[in-house]
Amino acid sequence: MNLAVHTPWLLSLLPLSLLPFFTSLFERHGTPRRQLIQLDALTIWLNRLIKLFASLAIVMIIVGLAGLYHIEQTVTRTGQGAHIVFVLDRSASMNETFGGQTPDENEQSKAQAARRLLSEFVNRRPHDLFGVAGFSTQPFYVSPLTEHKSAIQAAINSLETPGLAFTNVAKGLGMGLSYFKDQPHTGSRVIVLVSDGAATLDHRAQKTLREWFERYRVSLYWFFLRTENGQGIFTEPSSSRDDNPRVMPERHLHKFFNTLSVPYHAFEVDTAESLQAAIAELDELESLPLVYEEKLPRQSLSTWCYSLALFFVLCLVAVKALERKP
Repeated sequence: MNLAVHTPWLLSLLPLSLLPFFTSLFERHGTPRRQLIQLDALTIWLNRLIKLFASLAIVMIIVGLAGLYHIEQTVTRTGQGAHIVFVLDRSASMNETFGGQTPDENEQSKAQAARRLLSEFVNRRPHDLFGVAGFSTQPFYVSPLTEHKSAIQAAINSLETPGLAFTNVAKGLGMGLSYFKDQPHTGSRVIVLVSDGAATLDHRAQKTLREWFERYRVSLYWFFLRTENGQGIFTEPSSSRDDNPRVMPERHLHKFFNTLSVPYHAFEVDTAESLQAAIAELDELESLPLVYEEKLPRQSLSTWCYSLALFFVLCLVAVKALERKP
């Protein structure tokens, strides 16, 4: 049974519903001979129906007061999509435009452009599960994997707040991967890293990330928001001395991602338009069959009980109005 009541002790009043069978809705009047009143089958059944309606009205009122509700349940649904976690860079440089300037009314910051385009992407994917994590010096939890678009949009809108401090990609990815820890593998899994910078990864961080990506079987997309005249993930070093993680962290982070045993796609974007094109490609690539579970919250049924009680009472009032007065 999926039904329960909030105040069970009120159900002890249900025997009161038998009262209509021991009394009458109508006034009693004497008659000199019983034979003058002919009780046909229709009259008998109408009388029984009236008593039943009165009894049901009492039952519905008591059950409504007891707080009848439909308990929370989990429903399995099938759609077309993926489990997608956005790992969003919240470092101070995300407050700048792609040109490295302070944004004005004519030009958006990288964070604003990403927020707008990711929001549109979420709206186009009705069956995906989305989660959001952020990071700067430390990672922070924003929103769990959920199908509720209002919660996801609110999480993405957190990009409107100014970023701070530095970029710690390793901890951000670790937070994003942790979202899949207790999730059943019912569809494709994706992490979308949105960042305008990179950081060096020590051997311990590389080992941990490599194990987690393989264990949870998560594809990785990196949207690298390149600042104008800045280094890119595909930039070649001018000399062998510069080819190291400290001088070219973006390049070496990209090289590390290529060594992962999961699908990896890198997009170097330097305008809002190129970011839109990258998101459109993600939209095309991640459209596989998806099985997911949706939790339906507890639903009160008291209103339905009171509505039925009102219906029965109105029927009784109508019948009473038809009673012939002596």
